[in-house]
Amino acid sequence: MRSKGLWALLAVTAAAVIAAIFVARGGGTLQNDPLAGHPVLPEVAQRIADVGRVTLVHGGAKTTLLRRGDSWVVEEKGDYPANDAKVGQVLLGLAELSFVEPKTRKADLYSRLEVEDADKKDAKSTLVTVADAKGSLLGELIAGKRRVDQLGGGNDGIYVRKPGDAQSWLARGTLDVAGDTPQWLDKKLMDLPQAKVKDATLTAADGGTLAFKRDKPEDKFALSSPPPAGKKLKSEDALDTPAGVLGGLELADVRPAKDFTFPKEGVAQARYESFDGLTVTVSLVQQDGKDWARIAASGTGDAQKQADALNAKLAPWVFALESYKAKMLETKLDDVLETPKGS
Repeated sequence: MRSKGLWALLAVTAAAVIAAIFVARGGGTLQNDPLAGHPVLPEVAQRIADVGRVTLVHGGAKTTLLRRGDSWVVEEKGDYPANDAKVGQVLLGLAELSFVEPKTRKADLYSRLEVEDADKKDAKSTLVTVADAKGSLLGELIAGKRRVDQLGGGNDGIYVRKPGDAQSWLARGTLDVAGDTPQWLDKKLMDLPQAKVKDATLTAADGGTLAFKRDKPEDKFALSSPPPAGKKLKSEDALDTPAGVLGGLELADVRPAKDFTFPKEGVAQARYESFDGLTVTVSLVQQDGKDWARIAASGTGDAQKQADALNAKLAPWVFALESYKAKMLETKLDDVLETPKGS
């Protein structure tokens, strides 16, 4: 995931792209303009392995991606790890871009191509600035509307413009710089699939509790205590959904834990124990319209190493979870029960 080989591959690929671009300049519509066929950001293409900072500006939003060794972090999110694969795709996309043909020079027409100044209100463009680790500028462009397979043969097109230059262009290449800052985060948190869960206790913010367990992985989950008289589980699988909440758990946003104070009241808590001795506790609170979670782990036997690794990764942070996941963590007893027909 975070290997030196990724950046070596990008560098080699970029070099091959540059060579292909210059070969392609030999014919067709690429001869219509002196710049046609040239890389849009030649220094990025030549020095892709030296890139240390990528800044994206879209309206009032700014995302700064910083290289830390062989990985990337998001500066606006306390240097939380970025999605390395996504950053790599953007770098390769920038290196591959080549001019195809000039488009409008009229500012009042920029919005049609989505290449207006990116800091303007309601702008749909994104200003992309690329620098090396020392801060030296390697290239910048305003990325506009994308056109899938516009050039045929699987070749995508995108409208671009250099900041301060009136000339806009159709460029060859695939570049996706859309999304707000959280979209650039490494969203994977942990994976405790339902198949490994032995028991769980979910305590909602209002104090309502749902506890369930099973003796063996092949067993169905059962309530830890008998249901109220006249009630039964909605189905034999009714507890599977709350049991599997931590399977493939991802974040929606993140904040440093030192900047977040959990209240003393109104906090939900979900505790899960696996068959191999791992215990995960999720504390959950609503704030600023989001469901924020603090995650802690402990373990016995071989699970202790797994718990230590999870704590090292998760303890410095609090995470906003997708609302549907947060809702499942607060599943109540009444949510899984029903009154039998005919009762």
